[in-house]
Amino acid sequence: MIFGLLAGIISIINELFFKNIQIIWYFFQSLHLNLYGFHFFFFFIFFERLVSKNLNSLRLSLMTSLLLIQTIGLWLVYYYRLYSMSTDIAWVLADFGYWTPALFVYLGLGVPIYFKMYLYTKEIKPLALMVALIFVSIGFFISFLNDLYFIFSVFNISINKPDIISTLEDISNIFPSIGIIIFVIIYITNIDYLYRLPYDVHLLMVLERGGGTPLYTVKLKTRNKIEIEDVLLSGLFSAINTIFQQVLQSKKIINVISSKEMSILIKGGKSIVTLVITSKNTYFLDKALARFVKIFEKEFEKELKEGERDLTIYERAHEIISIAFPFFILEKNNQS
Repeated sequence: MIFGLLAGIISIINELFFKNIQIIWYFFQSLHLNLYGFHFFFFFIFFERLVSKNLNSLRLSLMTSLLLIQTIGLWLVYYYRLYSMSTDIAWVLADFGYWTPALFVYLGLGVPIYFKMYLYTKEIKPLALMVALIFVSIGFFISFLNDLYFIFSVFNISINKPDIISTLEDISNIFPSIGIIIFVIIYITNIDYLYRLPYDVHLLMVLERGGGTPLYTVKLKTRNKIEIEDVLLSGLFSAINTIFQQVLQSKKIINVISSKEMSILIKGGKSIVTLVITSKNTYFLDKALARFVKIFEKEFEKELKEGERDLTIYERAHEIISIAFPFFILEKNNQS
């Protein structure tokens, strides 16, 4: 968002103050387009971390390569302009490195994620975010069509450009503007909503670190319902952790118990161990779980130190769930 904002500001300043000073105008044009490239790149990382703990190496390589192509192309354009050289090939590189990542990130990643989120939550906001990204994608697709005819001309491929393409070019900036406005409105009204996960997270449980006694459990609203016995879950963790610590001589708490369809994420603090059952582990879920452990231990520092076993005391942990997990959808009256 910061890179996108900087790109917009620089573009406006350039048009208002430096349009008649070619050297400066050329520089800021390359700079603001390059900043948009970084905007696409970091949006890619955000979307990847919504659906996975680790970045996909193939997609990361693709996005890094496209950002590099765009950067080289844009600054070659600036260099060639200074020396009155032909910028055609440089613009081909710059254009390819501009609309390709934009379409890939917005249309290829963002739209499917928010559509899946809408199917999961049945809420209006993910649908609005999806529509916003579609509008932005339409604008970039029109730019792609226009740049395509330019690329053909650079390589002496003669293709007639339909009048409708030229007409759409005149209004192409309207679509991204509409999309950005929708996205920003949702962003500033509820920033945490952007981190809503499109996967089921079934349960969160807090255990005493020493004996494995359950202190607090909260069940979450999910599309696919599964029955989870608290006692069995705490017993499973204690048994597996005992194997690792005593049999395998590992001093650390295990981090994850995983199958193809379900995972149990585990984070240990000084006094507690917190478990989360989820259909998929993601970067933001992993970080939120670590944050929850810190907040819980700070909130109940006295009770944990004294070994308090009155579970009703820990029920106020329900109030800090939304702080650590803004993307959780809570069932009513489910804290215990």
